[in-house]
This record gives sequence, structure tokens and C-alpha cells, in this order.
Amino acid sequence: MSGTMKKLAAAYAAEVIKNRRYLHAHPELSFHETNTAQWIRDHLAAIGIPTLSGITGNSTVGVLKGTQPGPSIGFRADIDALGLTEMNDLPYKSTHPGIMHACGHDAHTAVLMAMAEIFASHRELVHGTIYFVFQQGEEFLPGGAQQLVKDGIMDRIDYMFAWHAAALEKVGTVDVAAGVREAAVGTYDIKITGKGGHGGFPHKANNPVIPAAELVSAINLIPALKCDPLENCTVSVSYFQCGVDGVANVIPERVSMGGNARVLNTDLRDFVMKEIERLAKAICAAHQCQCDVSLVYGYPANTIDATCNDIFRKAAASMGLTVLDNPPVLGAEDFAYYAQKKPAGIAKLGMADPTGAIAPTSHHNPCFYIDDEKGLPLALEYMLTVYETALQELM
Repeated sequence: MSGTMKKLAAAYAAEVIKNRRYLHAHPELSFHETNTAQWIRDHLAAIGIPTLSGITGNSTVGVLKGTQPGPSIGFRADIDALGLTEMNDLPYKSTHPGIMHACGHDAHTAVLMAMAEIFASHRELVHGTIYFVFQQGEEFLPGGAQQLVKDGIMDRIDYMFAWHAAALEKVGTVDVAAGVREAAVGTYDIKITGKGGHGGFPHKANNPVIPAAELVSAINLIPALKCDPLENCTVSVSYFQCGVDGVANVIPERVSMGGNARVLNTDLRDFVMKEIERLAKAICAAHQCQCDVSLVYGYPANTIDATCNDIFRKAAASMGLTVLDNPPVLGAEDFAYYAQKKPAGIAKLGMADPTGAIAPTSHHNPCFYIDDEKGLPLALEYMLTVYETALQELM
């Protein structure tokens, strides 16, 4: 690393922390990030970075053309928060009851804005074009990335990079590897209708609980009986609702049930979803019950491009970061839509207190906490170094 990026990151350390804390205190839910989007657009306008027209909703894409030729590189930050009430006692805790930045998107946004400010002030460092992609709605299907792809941003970008806060890993670590890193996800909802009746006259009713109970077992057997045992697949029945609590002598007319499938293979995810539908219809037909199945095909599996992985790792080595060798996870990430179009990669940077004095917290948790004072300046330096390394490797 040249040292330039380190100095620039240090100069913006206080700014990136301040901006993250402002965003943390003012969270907004997926596809409702109106004020966050305005904050982003005002800041980009103030530093002279124009934004693309034709971008849907609360997403914003800033464009910065350099003084020298080079690739078109995108950097993405998701901007939405979660429906949680924050339990941390912090001076910058959420001021919006029931809404909280509990996945680090405030940090991602603050770092990307700092990058925009730095490169706007130092255009001599920019080769080609940088796209600053502030994306709405990562946490809620169908996700904001899919719409940005439809809006055509990946027709402009050669390589896409991002980072994600890893709240359980210590500051100074980075988790990145080539290949599939997050799962393809799908959700299903099944409505089974029979005929209600008196518990003393079951022959005059048609109890929908019976096929529903069979279906619970059948769905849970899909990974064992229908999937290659060397593949990674999990299917859950997450809710099952029928009858009235405490009313024992009434056979219900209807059962509502549903859940999700998570697979590290998008094609296998598609098969599992169709198999759930097939089983539901077959079992319900055998019991002469009506069955309505709704399937939602969520984000595809997120795959890290080998070239992007090499860039991430070389940037980490130049900074002396510890590269972790963590396995893939079954969480989902709509960054996958970018990776379907062009080489793309997302790195997970440790944000837990490196001293261990503050216990790390999991994501999507009302006590979610990151060490922004140590972590964010390092994240900024890392992403600046990723850009510097990308230019070295791609030009």
C-alpha cells in the first residue's frame, strides 16, 4: 500500500464516525429510507458528485469520472434498517422507536460517503469511473439490488465491491473467500382448507390438521431424501396456525403454515421450492382438502468472483489484516444480483472490540454493537486500499 490511502483514511476518521452515528440515530425501514436518501443526495451534491437519473426509489448512484483512463468500478452500501427497538444505552441510539440499525448498514453508508468525499477531493487518484451505489431495501424481499440491476447500473460497471460489518469478529480481521458465501433463499406459505365440525362427529368433517401434520414431516425430509447429501440444504416449517387456543371440541376448517428454504446452490433452491409445492398439493389431494401454495423466490446464492477475492486478499495483506477462513453461511444477501451480472465481491470486516472488553453481539439483535471508533477508520482505509489494489490488478 502506498501510504496515501492510510493518510486519507486517518484524516476522515472523525467524519466517518460522526456520520455513522447520525445515521444510527435516524434509521429507516426498507424501501422507506426517504430521509436517509435525501441525506445522501445532499452530501453528494455538496461535494460535486452528480447522480444517475432513472434510479428507482430511495437508491442513489453517484458517479465520479477520473482524470485518467481505467475501469468502471462500483462500491455498494445498503442503507436500510430493521424493525427492532434498540436496547443499547448510547448517546447516539435510535431516535425512532421500533426501528434500529442492527446489521451495520449505517456503517456501510458512512464509509461509502467518506470514500466519495475523499475521491471528489483527489480526482487524480481516480482512473476511469467510480460508481457510489447507495442501495435501498437489502433487508426486505425483493431487495433493492434487483431493481438497480433492472435500472441498468451493471451495464455501466465492470467490477462491484462492498464490505459488510462482521460484529462477531474482532477489528483487524477480514473474512473473504472465492465461491459461494451466502445462501439462496425462498419462502413458502400454504393454506389448507378442509371442513370444520364437531370433535364428536369427525366423519362429518374433513380435518385439515391431518394433511398439514403429514406435510410438516414431508417437508423436513426433503434435504435427507431429495437432495444430494454433499449439498448444503436446510428447510424449516416456521409457523403453523389453526383452531382456537383452548377450544378442544371444534375441528378447524383451515390451517395456515409456512417457512423457508436456504441452500448454497440456487438451482437446488428452486428444486426444493417446487418440491414443497408438489408435496403440499399431493398430500392435500389425498385427504380431499383444498390447498393454496404461495412461493417467493428470494435472493440467489451470493458468489464471490475469484479476481475480486484476490484483490480483497492483497489489500488485506498490504495492511497487515488477519484473513479469516470462515465457511459459507446460510444468511442471504441481495448483493448476489450484482454478482450474477459482473465480477463482484463482498468482504466481511471485523467490528468487535479487539480487546474483548465489550462482548460481541450477533446481527439483527436489539443490543447490536460495533466498535466504530476502531473499526470504521480501518474499514475506510481497507476499501480505499481495495480500490488502489483493483487499479493495480485490472489496468
